[in-house]
Amino acid sequence: MTLSSRRKALFILLTASLVLSGCLGRMITQPTVAIEEIRLTGLSLTGATLTFLVELDNPNGFDVTVTAFTYSVYLNDRPVANGETAELIPIKRRSITPVSLPLKTTFQDLEQGLNSLIGSDTAEYRIEGSLAVRSFFGRLEFPYNRTGRIDLKHRRPFKSPDGPVS
Repeated sequence: MTLSSRRKALFILLTASLVLSGCLGRMITQPTVAIEEIRLTGLSLTGATLTFLVELDNPNGFDVTVTAFTYSVYLNDRPVANGETAELIPIKRRSITPVSLPLKTTFQDLEQGLNSLIGSDTAEYRIEGSLAVRSFFGRLEFPYNRTGRIDLKHRRPFKSPDGPVS
């Protein structure tokens, strides 16, 4: 093989790999995040623990593994807390996997959000972040943003009336 034909072969291989990697990245459908419940699961003298039960939906025809899950929570557009999990979460193809996300916060962090709740019957919440998944296509990261309303008059756990968000 001559130097010229080696360069051509290398150029063709590099071009094909770039095109193929771009196509493969578009072949995966973004998993969705849906909030199913929000529970107050702990109180202390300094803070509270909330647990978010979320459902991760994998619409793809192949398994994916969540490798990182970041989340920030807002009450009435005021930041309350944030967290992340680096726990590996496998999601089977075309299935929904429930995940509990603990969120520890101090009363100092909650102060602005709680002050906005005084005299209110409801509260607006927003949870946003990113979801990193690993599949045979490689590691991909997807942002998500979920909003809703909590009825403060009832003491039952919040049940989301909304469907998944992409």
